[in-house]
Parts: sequence; structure tokens; C-alpha cells
Amino acid sequence: MPAKTRSKKATTATKSATQKKTVSASAKPTEVSKTAKKVEPAQKDTTTKTAAKKTTAKKVTPAKKTTAKKTAATKKVEKPAETKTTAAKVETKPAATKTTAAKAEAKPAVTTTAKAETKTTTAKVEAKPVAKTTAKKATTKKTVAKKATTAKKSPAKRATAAKAANKKVAAKKATTKKTAKKPAINTEKIEQYKSFAMDTCFEMARAMGVNMDYDNYASLLLDNADIDALTKKVLDDFHVDTKAFTFEKDGYDADLIHVIFERVADTVDIKASDFEQIGKDVKAHAAYTIKDDATANNEEYQKEFDIVRKVLMIAQRKDIHQSADLVDLIKADVTDMIETFMDLAYHVLPLFEYDDVKYYENFIFAVLSQLDDLHQKWGARALMDIADLYIKHGDYGQGDADYNYVLRENQIKDMIYYRFANVYVDIDLDKAKAIANSAFQYVDDRYDYYPKIIEILEK
Repeated sequence: MPAKTRSKKATTATKSATQKKTVSASAKPTEVSKTAKKVEPAQKDTTTKTAAKKTTAKKVTPAKKTTAKKTAATKKVEKPAETKTTAAKVETKPAATKTTAAKAEAKPAVTTTAKAETKTTTAKVEAKPVAKTTAKKATTKKTVAKKATTAKKSPAKRATAAKAANKKVAAKKATTKKTAKKPAINTEKIEQYKSFAMDTCFEMARAMGVNMDYDNYASLLLDNADIDALTKKVLDDFHVDTKAFTFEKDGYDADLIHVIFERVADTVDIKASDFEQIGKDVKAHAAYTIKDDATANNEEYQKEFDIVRKVLMIAQRKDIHQSADLVDLIKADVTDMIETFMDLAYHVLPLFEYDDVKYYENFIFAVLSQLDDLHQKWGARALMDIADLYIKHGDYGQGDADYNYVLRENQIKDMIYYRFANVYVDIDLDKAKAIANSAFQYVDDRYDYYPKIIEILEK
């Protein structure tokens, strides 16, 4: 090969080497700025995605890795402002080539845009690494604030709960104290009181100054269902000094009165605590209809008699004279019940004993005399019912006397004469016709029962 040619090739190789050096020398800043460019997005991705870091780290050369490590260290140690300075330093390096210069010129443009958008783009990018921390801190602050609020509220709630609990405890203590105030019950003493005869108990009570008998105690039980209150009332009314008598010394004390009330309450047919049940019984038996079964009717009569008797006792004790006033006590109207009872008595008593008629007479007039409105409504009917019952039992004198009394005292003579004559139709038809004839001195065809009286005369 000629020397010139070799010389030209050598010169060309030297120039190529020089250009390569120049390019490699100029490429370094370019790579650095590329790295810087890549680092900035890496910073963005670092705040959002961990995977971006790994991708960037793979693309960087060993020299770049060192820079990335430094940058990462800088991120961890330095504040966002220091990251800005590092980026600025990278951007201010002189470019060796046009390409590098163009890239460098483009970089400030981005930087300028970033600076123009300090509070929006760059600030957001650079603040993102801190954003998580800030968010965490904010969350922590919120959590702390919530805890603080809860802590503030909690003591108040606890205090309220504590107060409520204290009130309950206080109430329990108060109840306990109230219960504790009552003297301990001597079981042996109470059992002895219960084993004594009732008359003996009444005598011991009189020895303490309580001058009452069985009926007095029973009557008070109609006023109040609370035996404790009744005991206190009796001791106060008779001015008994509860400390003056002791069971050990005298064989009786004030507790005896309470025991007497309990024993009487167990034996009486009715007391204040029974009023509600009596009202229910009144409503139930008012709907009874007479059956063909004589046994069922007889049993019903006994039940209704007992219910009406309780109603009478309540009315007498409470001095009630109108059936409507009983409604306030037993929550039931007794009018229908008493009418049903009278119908049933008239049906079954002809088969009962004669003395049962007398008993019924006294009883039904006691009821009607106590309740004025019912007496006015059914007084005459009750007299005729009883007169008929006497006649059916063969006591014609008593029956006739009752009818004559009714005829004197009432203006409804047509109905009374009809009933008086009709009761004798199956017993003595001639007497029945005689009574019917005597009716014409008062009754004519203007009266409701005139046709029925004529029917008796035509038998």
C-alpha cells in the first residue's frame, strides 16, 4: 500500500477517533441530561408506581446507576427544594453538540413551563414524594384528632354512664336501705300468730287497743287491696304505740294486726283486689240463656247468685245507689246481669225448696233497694215473681197478699191482674177466672193486657 494512502487512512482514523472522543465526550452530558430527564419522570413514577423505578434502574448504565443511587439518596435525605437544585445543575451543563444544545434548549423550555406552573405541575411532581408522607401525616392527624375527640367525648360518655350507674346503684342502695329500715320478721312469731284461733287474735288486738271484729277487718279489705296501708291505718286510728308491746314480753305486738288482715283476706269472699275479676264475671254471665238442661241452669243460678251478692257487698260498702256508679269500680254494667239472674231464678226456683224462695225474696229486694234505678225498673216485677213462686210452692196466702200489695201500689193493673190470674191457671182455673173478672173494675179494652185476660176467661 502506498505511503500516502496509509497516511490518509491514518489521518482519517485519527479524525474518526477524535470525533468519537468528541462525540463520546459530548454524549456524556447528553446522557446525563437524558438521565436527568429520565430521573424526573422516575421521580413522578416513584410517587405513584414502584414498578417505574425498576424499569428506569434497568435502563441506566453503571455510571448512571451511581447517579440514580445518588438521586435516590438525595430523594430520601434532601427536601424537594434540593431536588430542584440538582435538576437545575444538570440542566446548566454546557452542550458540546447541536443535538445536545437543542435538547438542553428544550429542557429549559420544559423547566420554564414547570416554573410557570410552580403550584401546579412541578410542585405536584416534586411534592408527590412528600405527598404520601403528608397524606399519612394528615391521616395520622385526623386519626389523632378523632382519637382526641373520642378521648374528649369518651370521658363525658363514661362520666354519663358512670352517673347513670351511680344512680342505679344509689336506687338499689335506697331500696336496700328502705328494706333494711323494716325490722327483721320473726318467722317463729308470725307462725304462732297464724296458729292462734281468730277470736284469740282479735282479743290480743283489743288488748293493744284495736277494738275490731271480723266484719270490721273484712269491710276495710273492700276499701284497699294494700294490707300494709290498712295495717298502718288501723294502728294510727286506734293510736297504738308500736313500741309499747313486744312479743317476748306481752305475747303479741303490732305485727299481729297485719297477720289478722292476711288471715281475714284468705277467708272473705270479696276484697278490693277482686274487683277487676268480678267485672269480668258480670260481663260473662250476663249473656247466659236458659237451657233445657235443668242441672246446667241450677249450676248457673248458683254462680250468678254469688256474683250478684258480691256486687251488693261492694255497693253497700261504697254506699253506691246507682248501677252506673259501680262501673267505675268493677268496669262493668250490672243491669243486664241482674235481669238475667232474675229470669233464671224465676225458672229454677219452682223446683227448689220453699225456703229458697224466701231467701231469694230477701236477697233480690236487698239488691233492688240498694240500687234505686234498678228498683224503679224491676221492683214491681220482683214482687210478682216472688208472689208466683210462693203460689207455685203452695203458699197461696203469701202469694195473694203480695199481689194485692202490688195492685194497690201500681198503675199497671192490667199486667198485674193478668199475671195474678195466669199463675193460678194450672193450679186452680176457677180462681184464675175469678181474678180475671175482678180485673174489669180497672181494666177495659184500652189496656194492653185486656185480650190476654179475656183468653183466661174463655179457657
